[in-house]
Amino acid sequence: MKRVLIGFFFVLTLALCYLVTSPTQAAKRRPASNAMARQVHLISSDSGSDKWARLGSMGRPLPLASTLLQDESTDAAPQGSLLAFFQRMGDSSWSTGLHESRYAYDLIESVHVWALCLFFGLAVMFDFRLLGWTMKSVPVSEVARRLLPWTAVGFVVMVISGTLLFSAIPLRSYQNIFFRAKMIMLLLAGLNVWIFHSGVYRRVTTWDVDNVTPKAARVAGALSLVLWVCIVLSGRMIAYNWFDCDRQPQPAIVNLLTSCVPTQAEH
Repeated sequence: MKRVLIGFFFVLTLALCYLVTSPTQAAKRRPASNAMARQVHLISSDSGSDKWARLGSMGRPLPLASTLLQDESTDAAPQGSLLAFFQRMGDSSWSTGLHESRYAYDLIESVHVWALCLFFGLAVMFDFRLLGWTMKSVPVSEVARRLLPWTAVGFVVMVISGTLLFSAIPLRSYQNIFFRAKMIMLLLAGLNVWIFHSGVYRRVTTWDVDNVTPKAARVAGALSLVLWVCIVLSGRMIAYNWFDCDRQPQPAIVNLLTSCVPTQAEH
């Protein structure tokens, strides 16, 4: 059942992307998008009446995410670096078509939120049992047997949809300080799960029905709760551009943490 659901969501997502972001549409949209991004970049460095004159000559405004840093060529970053790689990815027809599509991006984002709700809700219930806050009369192994398979389904769908969302705006996401914080905490959460399942959970038969679980299990549950709350918060904050490279000047530490090198005009 779990494999069928994962396959269904994966095929559905790919089908939506293929139908809505065809190569022809992406090829038609890309030049206009790049030209618009260059105009926005020039406006940010102009002043006074010149700025408003340029603004008045612009056509249909684009979403903010599609205008951030997309005007930079791959020569602006060292060849072979991650920054150059994500610049090329952002200029690809797939990335442009997915981001500018009328339906696909919104649908994928909705699937991502639904999967997050499924995963986070079930993970919190399991963590509460480890902490002894709920379902005290139910064996821990029974809670795990019932919840973890669906938790895994939510996680897989969440990762697939999240990867597609990242590919739509790769450069802006890569240079977003909240995205980087989220990735670090995801690694820590994965490490916490691995330590728990390879350590104290192997001896679950000795404390399965205890109201108060071992200290190691309670620590794992508390860390999981804290990390996943911070991950969800960081993911939500990615949408805001308080520390984006186009909003200069920024503190030097922010530019360092986001791999941002502002131009002379932006200082």
